[in-house]
Amino acid sequence: MALNDRYYAAAFCDEEDEAVIRTYSKRIGFLVSSQTLIPHGGIGQFTKSFCELMHRYDVCVDIITDKSPQGVADEFVKELNANIIYPDNPQRYTDHSAVFMYEDSYCYERMANFRDATIKALSSNLYDSFVCNTYETVQVLSTLGLSDYIQTIAYTHLESQIFKDTKNPFLDEVNDMMRLQLQMPGITIGTQSKFNELHFENAYHLPIPLPEQGLLQEYDNDREGVLFIGRWEEGKNPELYLELIEQTKLPARVMTSASGAKKFEERLKKIGVDYQIKVGIIGQEKVDFIKSCRVAFNPSTVESYGIAFLEQIIQLPTFALINQRWTQNFPSTQFFTTSKRNMAEDVKAVYDQYPTSKSWYAAYDSVNHFKIHEDAVFHKWNHCFNEFEPRKSNSNTAKICDETTVKYKDFVAGLGRRVLCIDDIRSVLANRHKFRIVYTAKDTYLTKDPSFEPKEEQVGIDLFEGL
Repeated sequence: MALNDRYYAAAFCDEEDEAVIRTYSKRIGFLVSSQTLIPHGGIGQFTKSFCELMHRYDVCVDIITDKSPQGVADEFVKELNANIIYPDNPQRYTDHSAVFMYEDSYCYERMANFRDATIKALSSNLYDSFVCNTYETVQVLSTLGLSDYIQTIAYTHLESQIFKDTKNPFLDEVNDMMRLQLQMPGITIGTQSKFNELHFENAYHLPIPLPEQGLLQEYDNDREGVLFIGRWEEGKNPELYLELIEQTKLPARVMTSASGAKKFEERLKKIGVDYQIKVGIIGQEKVDFIKSCRVAFNPSTVESYGIAFLEQIIQLPTFALINQRWTQNFPSTQFFTTSKRNMAEDVKAVYDQYPTSKSWYAAYDSVNHFKIHEDAVFHKWNHCFNEFEPRKSNSNTAKICDETTVKYKDFVAGLGRRVLCIDDIRSVLANRHKFRIVYTAKDTYLTKDPSFEPKEEQVGIDLFEGL
């Protein structure tokens, strides 16, 4: 029911009339930096697909971020099935940027903002798990003193969180700390692939849900062009892609950022080939663009996983460079490898061999292969959630134990704190097993009443107001 429809219906309800609202089995706090909440970025795509997947399985997601999303990020998060929580008075990052002008470090102002946002979130709701997507949040969450009560999952979005020999914009000491903080007691490591999982003593394979489910459909169409997906940066290796296009003169198809688009266009005009460049596309437009291409070339040299690569290999014959560590995240039977020396010949041969979608599906059945992979994603996450055993109190002296049924937000307000104390949160979490926890989209209820169901408070409207 749309918001206006709900208000309209409420106007004709008795004051005592209330509607039963949707409840959820779990509540997850999803910590992610506001600057990565862009629809076409890798972490933004993960945020979208994670929220959609959990919503389908009755798991409520709250996005906890460091600053209020602005511009494109604001429009993006409004489309998600999630609450957005950020600090009321966030600290600025200008001094940090000035100090670390060339090589980056931990931004302690951002960490303070995440701490404040997390406490704000815990002032309104209880959580079963936190998923840390920004590397700075791992340290923030692990030192709050709540990891015995709320599962803290550190998700490995950066290659430097897993491997020592990698290139990135961070100081060496920061890369060392990224790996060391994953050894903190109470941290659950989550990573995208079985290959990554093997590099930890205790980690869970928690796949990224496919952001565009339309890629799991087969299509019947002619195809044209060599696809490249990625920003214009050294690790994505756009120069080698352009070298391939120059050697083969095949049509170029590029998905990139706005700044990258200008560079690609300038170079492709000089090469003189047919080209199309798409900026920040998502949804059906993205699916249509990918499936219209005939071959994909992903010459990236730095990836912690490679969600764009996954999207490519589902639909297209896809090439990567030989001897790349990150390609071990994917089944070797589902993509091709080549070298700088042989890439033009190899890509041209496959380009001519599979001119249509049907010709490719008949040879490799890639869509059905990855449907099976996708069907397992939620169950792997849910298994991880269910493995966590929170600490429990045997005492009944805590104030929360006096309640029979209470909205958690109201209980917190009754404490009269200006800022909620960690010990207040611990006290409720340690005793939550004595209640049935009921989650709604906005609230958390603790109840000892087996028949309790939350009701939506209807808002009455004077239909004749203003007439």
